[in-house]
Amino acid sequence: MAEGKLVTITPVILCGGAGSRLWPMSRDDKPKQFHALVNDRSLLVNTLERMVPAIRGLQFRPAHVIGSAALVETLERDVARASVSPELIVLEPSIRDTAAAIAAATATIGAEDPDEFIIVLPSDARIDDVHGFQDTVAAAARLSRETDAIMTIGIPPVRAETQYGYIEKGEALGEGFRVTRFREKPDHQTAEHYLASGDFLWNAGIFLFRAGRLADEYRRLQPEIWACASRAVRNGRREGARLFLDPAAFAASPKLSIDYAIMESAGNIGVVEARFDWDDLGSWAQLYAGAEKDSRGNALSGDVITVDAGDNLVRARGATIAIAGVDDLVVVAEDNKILVTRRDTTHLVKNVTQVFKTRGDDTLPSTVKSWLFETALPYWAERGIDREFGGVHEALNFDGTPAPHLSKRLRVLARQIYAFSYAKLMGWEGDAEGVLRHCFDTLVNTGWHEEGGWIHLFNPDGTVQDTTRDTYDHCFVLLGLAWLHRATGWPEARLWADRTVAFMDACLADHGNGGYYESIDRKLPRRANPHMHFLEAMIAWYEATGEEQFLDRAQAMVRLFDRHFFDKSTGTLSEFFKADWSISRETAEETRIEPGHHYEWAWLLMRYLDHRDTPRVGAKARQLFAAAATFGHHASTGAAANGLQPDGSAVEKHARLWPQTEALKAALVFEKRGLGSAAALRRRIFDVLFAYYLNGPVPGGWYDAIDTDGYVTAPDMPSSSFYHVMCALGEYAGQ
Repeated sequence: MAEGKLVTITPVILCGGAGSRLWPMSRDDKPKQFHALVNDRSLLVNTLERMVPAIRGLQFRPAHVIGSAALVETLERDVARASVSPELIVLEPSIRDTAAAIAAATATIGAEDPDEFIIVLPSDARIDDVHGFQDTVAAAARLSRETDAIMTIGIPPVRAETQYGYIEKGEALGEGFRVTRFREKPDHQTAEHYLASGDFLWNAGIFLFRAGRLADEYRRLQPEIWACASRAVRNGRREGARLFLDPAAFAASPKLSIDYAIMESAGNIGVVEARFDWDDLGSWAQLYAGAEKDSRGNALSGDVITVDAGDNLVRARGATIAIAGVDDLVVVAEDNKILVTRRDTTHLVKNVTQVFKTRGDDTLPSTVKSWLFETALPYWAERGIDREFGGVHEALNFDGTPAPHLSKRLRVLARQIYAFSYAKLMGWEGDAEGVLRHCFDTLVNTGWHEEGGWIHLFNPDGTVQDTTRDTYDHCFVLLGLAWLHRATGWPEARLWADRTVAFMDACLADHGNGGYYESIDRKLPRRANPHMHFLEAMIAWYEATGEEQFLDRAQAMVRLFDRHFFDKSTGTLSEFFKADWSISRETAEETRIEPGHHYEWAWLLMRYLDHRDTPRVGAKARQLFAAAATFGHHASTGAAANGLQPDGSAVEKHARLWPQTEALKAALVFEKRGLGSAAALRRRIFDVLFAYYLNGPVPGGWYDAIDTDGYVTAPDMPSSSFYHVMCALGEYAGQ
């Protein structure tokens, strides 16, 4: 920077764009700024890291990021990956365009210092030359400091672009120019004129100004927007680094762009030409232009096969794409959606996005029900049942044959009783009754120990392998019997449930410390997980019978959660405990937390609260949901990871199927209670399920695990996963 005192600037990063010309990759629940398009970091993270000073005389304060409250978990998860942290995340409760967003940011910063310089910039542009970018910002800051002008940074045009607005240069102003006017997106002939004249620059949406100066222009030109935005800030809710703008005040603001609301009418506006290359990455054609290509000019990403094809852009996520004998196409498969267009018509993708939004961005519950009824249930009723040795197969190979496991868990048998009972209640017209009779007879004829309680493992031939009486197994037997009782009315289901509860009370219950021992031999460490499933079983029995005794037992589990399982210091769920319920963290396994269990507990706690109000529990359930949604997902696929550490670090690279189903259930229950971010998670995780897991090796099957790149890591299809799939999709279909 030239001689002069240090200029300090607060960056304001606008993160509310939808990227509608990059559908289906960029959608409302994960717009383009959250995607890694130029390196291994998202565009938002690249923008944040561009604010690390690289030249003398220029200093950036920690940034303010402004975006949608519905995407708060996505925002926080993404910015956590940056080498610099924002000072504040300002959350918009509704979309009111850039004038209201910038007014809110200016009111927030200007309230402390009206002479603070602010730079406003989009979060989704590609700028590789950080030094050149900061050199340009420094020049704009010098001019703004000297003249009190509102400065903008214009991009010298390199083509007759019709998808950008333009800035018309006037007389010289120091290192830049005065702005004569802002021009809307032109037609092609006008764009050709702008390019030939040399008097026009592309409008990149980057503005630099003194906070008090822009506030004065708002008061003069848009007093209603300023009043609404200021009130939204004053009445907003601060939670750590989050500022939730007041919904009523912000929604009352007129919906205008900053160009139309302020820039086209304000006086003393200047522009500095960019000293860096810039690309807004606004279309598939632009992404193709900047991408690496093969010898035939194809830009390929993901699992792609090409035969005699050239100059195509192909992006495959969760699918294999093969192209043959075609040129100049864009083919994108992502999140269970496919786009095919010519490279010279990618501007039409925005229209596709509009049609898609009008039609609705949800798979209809009836479609999900059809998948269950017509595909999954018939498949598992035929292939998953062990007609030779009784019960069910532990897992199936990808070709549908029984997988060669050395044992069969009794809990898997109980889970299938649950799944087919649920199917019968939903109205499936297949042979649910026959499957249930087969499974129930196997359970009670071979699974009950002569001294009481349910055994742990069968041999593949149906004989007993392990007679351990395990609490986790008993909880799933109780759950399966509750749903069997509801679906069939068989009196023996209730008789065996009473017998199971009596055994647990006599032999597994810890009457001193509360809860249940892990097994009849009282092994350590103790786990929260069996108690979660006992809570699930007791809620199921209460809903099946209306008997308060079951809700009382459920309440005992909720108290254990409230007193012992919930870690107040981190807002997360502890998994392992010593005999007295003090937390056990003696191994790396014991320190980890599981996003899937966070979601599962949150879902169950909210279901329990539907029947019996309990102070503090709802807030803790929301904390579990927020922790899992914020830190527990892979950025590349959106899948919920198997585990991580309580501080959000060490996210494990594998993601099984079941955490995804639990995320969907939790999102559904919180969406019904008005939590905006839950709707976004529900849409996203539904797409993850069908893009990576339920598009299995056979119709009605699944892949049980993937890695961070979306590649399958599971060797077979565990039958136990049907419990998770049936529960989540049953909840979805019944919404």
